[in-house]
Order: sequence, then C-alpha cells, then structure tokens
Amino acid sequence: MTVPRVLFRCVARATVLVGLSGPVSATTFTIAIMLALPLSAAASPITIRSSSGPDAASILGIVDLFRADVSAGGANNGNTVGSLPNGRREINWDGGGALANATIFTSPMNTFNAGATTRGLVSTSSGTFEISGQPLPEFGDINATYPAIFQTFSAPRLFSPLGTNVMDANFFVAGTSTPASVFGFGAVFTDVDLPNTSSLEFFNLANVSLGTFFVPTFNNGLSFLGVTFTDAIGRVRITTGNAALGPNDGGATDVVALDDFIYSEPQAAVPEPASLTLLATGVVTILARARRRRCSRPA
Repeated sequence: MTVPRVLFRCVARATVLVGLSGPVSATTFTIAIMLALPLSAAASPITIRSSSGPDAASILGIVDLFRADVSAGGANNGNTVGSLPNGRREINWDGGGALANATIFTSPMNTFNAGATTRGLVSTSSGTFEISGQPLPEFGDINATYPAIFQTFSAPRLFSPLGTNVMDANFFVAGTSTPASVFGFGAVFTDVDLPNTSSLEFFNLANVSLGTFFVPTFNNGLSFLGVTFTDAIGRVRITTGNAALGPNDGGATDVVALDDFIYSEPQAAVPEPASLTLLATGVVTILARARRRRCSRPA
C-alpha cells in the first residue's frame, strides 16, 4: 500500500510531540491508519435531484440541474484520460447506434475505464451485464414484453445487470487502476413501478454507507435520481426493482432497467480531513503509550 505523504507528516509530528525518536514500526503505523477510519456514517446530502415522467422530455430539466451540480463549473469530460479539476462524466450506453447487437459483459465490467471509453467507472455484480440492442431492442431478447414497458432517455440502448437486480458502480481515475471518489452520482431508471424499491446507496472511502435514497415511480416511464455529498463517494450500490430481468413485469414483480449514468469527475482517493485529524490523535496516543512502557522498564 502506498501511504500518502501527509500521513507520514502526521506520524512525524506525533513522534515529536511525545518525545520519541527513531522510526515508527509498521505495526504502529498500521494501527494508526485503522484509527483514522471514520467511526460513523453521519453525512447529509448537499442536493437530491429527483423526477419521473412519461418520457425523456419530462425529466430533462432535473437531469440538467444535476449535470450542473456535479460539473463544478466544467463540462462533460468525455473519454479524457486522468483526472480533470472539474467537470463530469456520463455513460449513455449508446455506442454502436441502433444497429448494434445486444452485448453481454462479465463482472467486473471495465468497458468504461479502458480502451476508447475511459470514463473512470467499473461495474460489478454477482452476475453479468447486458447493453441492449438488436435483434430485439430494450431487452426483448430476454422477454418479448420488455420493449413495451422500457423506454430510453437517450436512444437507442439500455443497460442492466443480469442474474441479479443489484450492482455496484466503482470509481477510478479515468483510464487507470487508481481508486477514485466522486461527490455526486445520478442515474436514469426505466419503468419503476413500486415505491421504496429501486434505489441508490452511497458509500464513503471507508466503505461506510452514507445513506440509501429511493427512486420515484412512473409506470412505463422514466425516473431520475441524483445525489451530491460533501463526503467523498467511493462506491454506489444500484438496486433495480425487486427482480432480475426475466419474468413479466406487473403485480408484485417490478423489473427495472437503466439508462444514463451521470457523475462528478473521479478524483484520486485521499483521506478525509477529519480522518487525518483522527490519525494524528491516534498516533500520539499509541506513541505516548509506547514511551510510558519504555520508561517504566527497570534499568
């Protein structure tokens, strides 16, 4: 593990404070890092953008507001490799156009962090993934009734996990294997029927939940949910309905697909300021105890 320089500065300062000299042991430093992890998930969102309606035009205004929320004065950064100081990334799944075949991807799906589509997002799930397409668009290859209930926000393709209705969006510095965080993430859902079912759950860099937010409903329509935080977001868990694609939709069964993902520019993951303060406090405590033990030994 590469430890940021700021952590070494905290350790060095803590060593001076307690009057010790010489190198800090790896065990002591590991314990200090553990003490730096947040102890609670107390986090309040800055903004929650939520809308649903019969078509793309009905939610576009809210989607555009969220785009501004996460752009921080920048624009859509497309496939630029590396981290930019502001702007956003978007995934619309529409590569290949209307003639593209339905395509299956294994997990982890690195398609949007590699090759020509470096956007800093890797999808994972317990199953696989599909981007819809020919010969039966809107997942008609899975169930012939789906094209009648699923519509697109950006035509012509949709996205979904297969074999499960739960997936994770994980963030990286675009085009690299460096873990990253964002401060906001949103997604378009299609055919959300049941309330308090489809959701986004946000996790910080310590993998502690920042909260779960539910997607508004609109039968055979489109729904959008986007949330921004002051806390760094390391992962987003996306739940689509209450069943994986396959069965007919209706009654107690709510099958849901996904369209556009929109999120702030992924930035290399660094410790939160509060965590660094806790780290320094933890190091002082550990080294002070070590000093007392050394001083209490008989001459």
